[in-house]
Amino acid sequence: MEFIAKFCPGNSEEDLYELKDHLKQLSNVDVVEDRCLNYCGQCLVQPFTLINGKNIVGNTVDELLANIVEHIEVEK
Repeated sequence: MEFIAKFCPGNSEEDLYELKDHLKQLSNVDVVEDRCLNYCGQCLVQPFTLINGKNIVGNTVDELLANIVEHIEVEK
């Protein structure tokens, strides 16, 4: 299954750089920067991404990565 990970550029850009780089190395994940993901304010509160339209969050970047990997494994 192919996954699209959409990120808001205003969401912890520097902190998410390594996470996005890690996801880009996965063969079944495309990383997309989208101007607005319509989750107003969330990008100011916690790191998040939309994976095929599902909002995946974490309190930290490491937690977000773990939640993304878990979601991808479950959805395979």
